Amino acid sequence: MNIRSAVLYAAIGKASGFRSAVGITTFLLLRFRGTRYERLSIGGSVVAIGGEFVMDKLPTTPSRLAPPSLTARAAAGGAAAYAIARAQSEPVAPAIAIGAASAVAGSYAGHAYRGWASKRVPALGAALVEDAVALGMGAAVLGQVAE
Repeated sequence: MNIRSAVLYAAIGKASGFRSAVGITTFLLLRFRGTRYERLSIGGSVVAIGGEFVMDKLPTTPSRLAPPSLTARAAAGGAAAYAIARAQSEPVAPAIAIGAASAVAGSYAGHAYRGWASKRVPALGAALVEDAVALGMGAAVLGQVAE
């Protein structure tokens, strides 16, 4: 594994900590690229991202730091890093570890950001900025993955 790959795994993990659907989408798009399930993976990605972006704004949504949510984010980050490693023919175990650990770190960073930002701007605005950062990070990582 090289530094570039480690950065990609960490970035997709962090994006998954912000929004787990970004990691899920990365996994689906890379895992099923060029297969008969490619269109289905694109549809599933749209549903996952749309659903999480709506759910995140609801007042009844539990904290991302609650054990089920944090575990899901770590799994999404690890799965996305796994798919990136496979796409680049690199070892998957270190990728999964970096992606999962970065997702946990991203979850805490996102939580801290939202607490800070919500005191300065409307909560919806803070959430939308986090959405944009997560999507941008995910898109940047996907753009770097070898075809």
